[in-house]
Amino acid sequence: MKRAAPSIMIIAGEASGDVYGARLIDAFRILHPEAHFFGIGGNRMRTAGMELLYHIDQTAVMGFVEVVKRYPFFREMLDACEQQYRERRPDVVVLIDYPGFNLRLAGKVKKAGGRVLYYISPQVWAWGKDRALKMRGLVDHLACVFPFEEALFNDRGIPTTYVGHPLVEIIERSERTSFLTTHALPDDRRILGLFPGSRVQEVQRLLPTMLDGARMIREECDCTIAIGAAGLPDELYAEAIGDVDDVHLLRDATHGLMQHSHAAIVASGTATVETALYETPMVIVYRASWLNYQIGRRLINVNHIGMVNILAGRRIVPELLQNDVQAEYIAEYMYPYFRNPRQRADTIAQLREVKLLMGEPGASLRTAELLDSMLGDKAA
Repeated sequence: MKRAAPSIMIIAGEASGDVYGARLIDAFRILHPEAHFFGIGGNRMRTAGMELLYHIDQTAVMGFVEVVKRYPFFREMLDACEQQYRERRPDVVVLIDYPGFNLRLAGKVKKAGGRVLYYISPQVWAWGKDRALKMRGLVDHLACVFPFEEALFNDRGIPTTYVGHPLVEIIERSERTSFLTTHALPDDRRILGLFPGSRVQEVQRLLPTMLDGARMIREECDCTIAIGAAGLPDELYAEAIGDVDDVHLLRDATHGLMQHSHAAIVASGTATVETALYETPMVIVYRASWLNYQIGRRLINVNHIGMVNILAGRRIVPELLQNDVQAEYIAEYMYPYFRNPRQRADTIAQLREVKLLMGEPGASLRTAELLDSMLGDKAA
């Protein structure tokens, strides 16, 4: 008797999760071509064939205060996802990062007798390692992307497998001349790449200051300024750039810009890891609302905010937080990358060491195999 095709519920509430989720779907279809997926995701997961209950345009918010303001919506979404789980009874629920929502849903799924695979583990080590204990009983297996996480979670009774980081397999390389020609960038000047984030609040808070700092650097070091734009409206970037037509706005070229930039100014988040994978020296910037920052600083227990520095266990690239995100400070920390070849080369060497900690390509397939192992007798 032929078994039913696997039914998988996946919850990815942010842009990065949409990327990882789509690749996981593609990898799992190698093992189970007829598998059905439904849940929360974005355009990439929809293109991969997932039925969307909610789109990440509705779910991606930044900061504690913003979450509180939208609490009724998230409560409604949680109830709807629980109802969909109970009605459809998928074989496994895959939760990708997005811990504030996903851990609550995990509790409801486990209470209903379901199985949970957590992919891209919550960064509980930043909130206090013993918080990992609260995940015990909520997760059947955890697929972590950083090597130090495996022992941390296993030691606290959560079955965990280090699969490597999916970004390693996503990273693509382009030929420099072709890239410059395609995007009408001059070939006789170094590029300063700006990556202000993927959320409206990030771009509004960071890009104007990033541009001021970049223009100061250009006055001294003669470089081309280019912005790696996320899928946000042109008007948002135009407001920050102003009337002076001296900045290149690049769409659908983030990785190419990271690769070919001489140095970069990067909003704290996934982009810092991507930039590190291209071994591009950077300055990391972070600015939240005053209230969000005050809440966060009381809860988060790490010495660095940039994952590249966290992985290295030391500050290998500068970080500027809150009021220190000033054009003058950005320029001060950026100048050595343009003026001091030895210091830039040393930073690249340290980034290369961090890159090795990200594992080998194949995280999506390894996670798909973990998911397959959880299907049990229900597998197709």
